[in-house]
Amino acid sequence: MKTMVTSPGHKLGQMIGNFIEEMFGKDLVSFSQRHGFYCDRKGPRPKVRGKKKKVTWIDNKGNPHDMDFVIEKDGSFERRGKPVAFIELAWRRYTKHSRNKAGEIEGALLPLRETYKDTCSFVGAILAGEFTDGGINQLVSNGIHVLHVPFSVIVECFKRKDIDLNYPEDAPDEVKEELIRRWESLSDKDLEDIEQCIKEKIKPEYDKFMNSLKQSLLRQVEKVIVIPLFGNEKIFHRVEDAIEFVKEYAEVNSEENEFKEYEVYVKFTDGDKVEGRFHSKDRVLQFLTNFIID
Repeated sequence: MKTMVTSPGHKLGQMIGNFIEEMFGKDLVSFSQRHGFYCDRKGPRPKVRGKKKKVTWIDNKGNPHDMDFVIEKDGSFERRGKPVAFIELAWRRYTKHSRNKAGEIEGALLPLRETYKDTCSFVGAILAGEFTDGGINQLVSNGIHVLHVPFSVIVECFKRKDIDLNYPEDAPDEVKEELIRRWESLSDKDLEDIEQCIKEKIKPEYDKFMNSLKQSLLRQVEKVIVIPLFGNEKIFHRVEDAIEFVKEYAEVNSEENEFKEYEVYVKFTDGDKVEGRFHSKDRVLQFLTNFIID
């Protein structure tokens, strides 16, 4: 059996990517726990995905998408919840493939946002390294929240620990091997210092990203509009009141016209709106239950 040999350059790139993923992963897990959600990420979760370690969600066309982070409502290590946020993370050393990566991220996040629109209120991308303005704007223009960690920031913070990641693309393996050796000799405190350095350098952008996530996940229902077809518009300021109305509504109007469907509009304090058209009372109740915050 052949053993795959990883080049020093490839290994160093993996180390940087894993470092960035772990740094932001810890924050997303902490955020989720603090606000009553569950953050799923790559790793064992046997009762949810068996022996698989990847976090995979299926869109409404049957296409699977591997995600870096999925924040769930009513989820736990043993039980998959409802997705409220999908977040992708990518690391690129050079800009030559960054536009393609932005397209891949968009191609995963947008179908999942549409598929789980009843519960998902946030899609985001954490981009570390060299990404073009065109690639970033492509994501932002589609409603994807972006946090960019410039390569220069990563270089500056690692340099404080005598690790210069700004080596030329054609640097010999000996240079990369020495960087790996120095990295592997760092203490946990050294790595924490680098993390804090990066967060301090991008603090305004980091705070904006996390605040957007918080506002999206903790948004409140401002009003619920239920329109039985051919009936008068009903407006409620509590989801529970809308549910009670639907339970008691007689689906035949005074003119004895046959009931057709419900139109439901849920408006939030952040300006977002989710709407749906349903032919059965059970589907309306199922839809509205998604927006009850315990």
